[in-house]
This record gives sequence, C-alpha cells and structure tokens, in this order.
Amino acid sequence: MLRQSLTYKLVSIAEDAITLSARLFKRRFGIDVHHLRILRLVDDQPGLTFTRLATETKFERTATSRSLGRLIKAGLVVRKNDKNDARRFELFSTAKGRALRKRADPVSLEMERLMLQSLELNERQAFLASLDKLSAWVGGGYMDAVLKQFPDAGKAKPPAKGPTGPRHPPVGPRNKRPRPPSRAKQGND
Repeated sequence: MLRQSLTYKLVSIAEDAITLSARLFKRRFGIDVHHLRILRLVDDQPGLTFTRLATETKFERTATSRSLGRLIKAGLVVRKNDKNDARRFELFSTAKGRALRKRADPVSLEMERLMLQSLELNERQAFLASLDKLSAWVGGGYMDAVLKQFPDAGKAKPPAKGPTGPRHPPVGPRNKRPRPPSRAKQGND
C-alpha cells in the first residue's frame, strides 16, 4: 500500500534524483544542491528577505540559515540591510554566484531531460501540466479541504499518555527526574 501512495512515489523520485544531482553538483561545481536552490531563488528575486527565502526553499529555517551562511561566506550571495527597516536584510547574488548558476543551470536542465526521456512528448507535456495543477492545488485549496475533512490535522498533537499519565512528566522543583547512579559509585560486580 505505502509503495503505491502518491506521496511515497513523489518523495522517492525526488530523493533519487536529488542524490544523483547532489553528487554531480558537489564534484563539478563544489556546491551542495540545496545551496544551489537557495542561490537560484536569491538570483531570481533580488532583494529577497530571509523569511521569504525560508518559506520558498521548503527547508527548515535553521537549515536555510546555515546554507545561506555558507553561500555568503563563499562570496556567492551578499546580505544588505533593508533601506526602510534596519531590522530586515535583503539578499542578492554576487557576480561569482551568477557565474556559478550560469554554469550549473544547463546541467540541471539536462538532468531533468534525462529523467523525463522515458516519456513521449505528449506524456511529458501532460505530466508537467498535471504537476503544475497539483502544485497550485496543494499550495492553495488542498489545506482547506484537508482541514475540513480532518480538523485535527491542523492542531498540535497532545503528549502521548501511557497507562499512568504522560510519558515524560514535567520537570520542575517538585518533579525532578531521578538521575542514574554514576559509574564511579557502582561496585565491580
């Protein structure tokens, strides 16, 4: 059943493709494929904010921050304070970043072409159109439809309870967890 689910198939295809891409991009360009995604987003949207970047990458914020730091350190991206709000910063690709992207993009396009070569032209067109439609739906009305049918999907899950209450009781002055005996105090049985 699981191997037949749509999300399993999509994730499997993506992970297989990304694994090959990651190896190639690291060897050929010295850059991680996830860093390249960030570089492309910054290059496509000069002045992009970190908040927007984190949303668009679909990575965790901490992973986005670490990757962005590496790109800045490598001189591929620069960070500038927003003219209107000093608390915000905007991101821009550098000439070095744009040059790297210019070399990497044709390789990405060729890898995509190779991935889709088992499909006839009309199948490729239909597949890509379906992906666009599905992406728009998942990014739009899908969440509302899921929450309408499964209201608990939008709520935080309460802590799991065992037969005598929560698995991990709160820790505080009254509820200190017992410490395991130190090895130094144990005998040599």
